[in-house]
Amino acid sequence: MQDDFFARPSTPPPSLFFALMPSEGDQAVLDEATRLHATRFGRMKPVLAAKRHVTLLYLGQPMDEQIPSLVAGAGRAMSAVQGDAFVLTLDQVAVFGRNSVVLVASQTPRALAGLEVHMRQAAMLNRLLLAKSPAFHPHLTLGHNDDRRAPPEDCAPVRLAFDSVVLLRGVSGAPYDELGRWSLA
Repeated sequence: MQDDFFARPSTPPPSLFFALMPSEGDQAVLDEATRLHATRFGRMKPVLAAKRHVTLLYLGQPMDEQIPSLVAGAGRAMSAVQGDAFVLTLDQVAVFGRNSVVLVASQTPRALAGLEVHMRQAAMLNRLLLAKSPAFHPHLTLGHNDDRRAPPEDCAPVRLAFDSVVLLRGVSGAPYDELGRWSLA
């Protein structure tokens, strides 16, 4: 029997994105925030600590054969981007999309806003954007609930320090592959 060439794949294809990864020292405060909000919006399945991140720029879902040239392009793009280390304060909690329980920044630090703009420009110049990237709104996913939605509301602030940007390849159900890392001055 022939495969259905038009059927959706059983697992989504890998995604490629630039992100900020919390340090190991910041994981305890994120564990506490996860516990605090675990039942606030219905039952929540937590995101593994190793997969917690703040997405800076979503590039798309490339084919395996595109990865080497995209990694090379990311290196070129990041060599043209300058940024400073910063602290991001996540002071709201909400449910984004269908079911993502997230910590949200009500204010974007100037250093982060500038970094995101420069990265987007460098990515466009190096032809890295494979998909339309959503507007940047700094947030970190704590887990996924049972489809209960909620608008942002104030919560105890979580402060995370970031001093590098990583290029990640994500496959459903597996740890991220780190394809590159660049320090912020």
